[in-house]
Amino acid sequence: MATAKTQQSKTPATDPRKELISAIDAVAKRGGISRDKAITAWYASTLLGIDEDEAIDAASVDGHEDAGCDFIYVDNDQEAIYVLLGYVSDRPDRSAGIKKWNSLIAAVATVRDPVSFKHAGRHDIYEILTEVDVSAYSLVFGLVTLAARSDQIARQRETTVRSRTYGSETTFFYEHQESLFDKFVVARAADRNVLEDTLSFAGQVAEVRGDFGQAILGAVPASELARLHGQYGNQLFEGNVRLFIGERKGGINEKIVDTAQSRPGDFWALNNGITIVADNFEQKSGTKFTLRRFSVVNGCQTTVSLSRAIERSTDAGKAQVLVRVVGAKKALLTDIVRYNNTQNPVKLSAVRLLDPIQEALRGAFGTVGYTYAPKQEGAKTAKSPKRIELDRVTQYLAAMSEETVLEGVAKKAELFDRSYKSIFPRGLKPERVMLAWLLAQEIETERTTLLENCDAAADPVMKAILGIHGTPWGIYVANQLIEHTGSDMSKLSLKRMATEDFRGALSKYAKKAMELYSELAVNIVTTEDSSLNVRNVLRVKPFLDKLKRTLGLRMTKSATWKLPKLNVVGA
Repeated sequence: MATAKTQQSKTPATDPRKELISAIDAVAKRGGISRDKAITAWYASTLLGIDEDEAIDAASVDGHEDAGCDFIYVDNDQEAIYVLLGYVSDRPDRSAGIKKWNSLIAAVATVRDPVSFKHAGRHDIYEILTEVDVSAYSLVFGLVTLAARSDQIARQRETTVRSRTYGSETTFFYEHQESLFDKFVVARAADRNVLEDTLSFAGQVAEVRGDFGQAILGAVPASELARLHGQYGNQLFEGNVRLFIGERKGGINEKIVDTAQSRPGDFWALNNGITIVADNFEQKSGTKFTLRRFSVVNGCQTTVSLSRAIERSTDAGKAQVLVRVVGAKKALLTDIVRYNNTQNPVKLSAVRLLDPIQEALRGAFGTVGYTYAPKQEGAKTAKSPKRIELDRVTQYLAAMSEETVLEGVAKKAELFDRSYKSIFPRGLKPERVMLAWLLAQEIETERTTLLENCDAAADPVMKAILGIHGTPWGIYVANQLIEHTGSDMSKLSLKRMATEDFRGALSKYAKKAMELYSELAVNIVTTEDSSLNVRNVLRVKPFLDKLKRTLGLRMTKSATWKLPKLNVVGA
């Protein structure tokens, strides 16, 4: 299976700059942020793998006295803090000025000592950076530009790195339009599924059968794992909760590399081994097995570390690793991945695609021309109303219920863990999922329109209310309206819901819902402690309680709103 090549997607008709600007502007519109801020959120989402909502939130720190920080994100799983500065030039031949790079470098001291943000009145940034011990985290500073390459900045970046002035735990990068597009194309074209290959064991293989299915267990040479990693790269880790986190000084990966180099004969006894999940496997000859549709679900760090060790010493290839290959019943694949990886629950969204519930929904939506919860690609696929993304529809479904709306607003990472079964109960009708998806599209359209018309400088409270949290709250209010008007949801069908008439009816609910939400939210927020961060107020239960109570009072006037009963639309 050949690896993806950058050139494969670069056709003469492709205009790299227009394509990137289109993607960046979509993020800017959705978040109500400028292009310079949006490029950092887009970069973090597309190339760093950060959730788009979290990326937009991280880009919202920009403002006066921000010390050159357009984007600040704390990654607790990888113990890293990302600080980005963005710039989009108005002409393709114009490059960023050296002042941009100097501003980024100046931010290093400020991030390490965040009290200066507090003194400057930026309590939001101060709070972000004091929630963790900054000294214990690696710092990543990047200048991300959609502009021509600046030789001056490139040289200065190299000088900064070589000087080691800021320590080994601080890294710097510079992206310009050529490097951005190359990475974008590679990420977009990447196929995360390893369809078929072989795995050769070093000796006798044990076979295990049980209720789960079947498995094989044995020792595999490090060189064999390095071969697979060299051929497929991150494709090999589709089911893993995280990719390689690097060789931090004194970290576990550095020790894995050192052990493989200095003690290859002891490696098998010192390492926990790796787990591979495959749709199926069969013995090809002797100790060689053919694996189909497989992924390393636990052992990314070991596999990549061994590859690095072999690059430095061929003796490391003689190390052996305990490997088990599990060919399980489909219903168990999610649990296998989950219980082998507990570090980062949000990544469960990738393996929840294997659930029978999701398979059933996928089939139902296919009958009306919708693509439901497709397998992930290496980068964000262009959004389409008829392409239902699992992570987003899960948030939308959560927002429709009082029990899960707060998690839909503030704890998206937990939706695929403890709340998953309540959001996707057995017997869930596809019409309920379709309603959440279609309603969210209308709410999002209405929210971004209101946000665009909002004077952020004159009304920062309303800007926060209409920020990204406005979509789940708007969905919650709209669903309350739908339930209150007495629509008979049992009479809905996917075919009728997929019509323009139905979307037109939902748009009326969306407009009224956002009108009510914005009005009620302002009243709630402005009665709170003025020192509180508005976005933080929107994330907690007291806000839900007050919204529910005041919304209930407004419902007494619902007859005058003339909202249609959805079950009669298109009948």
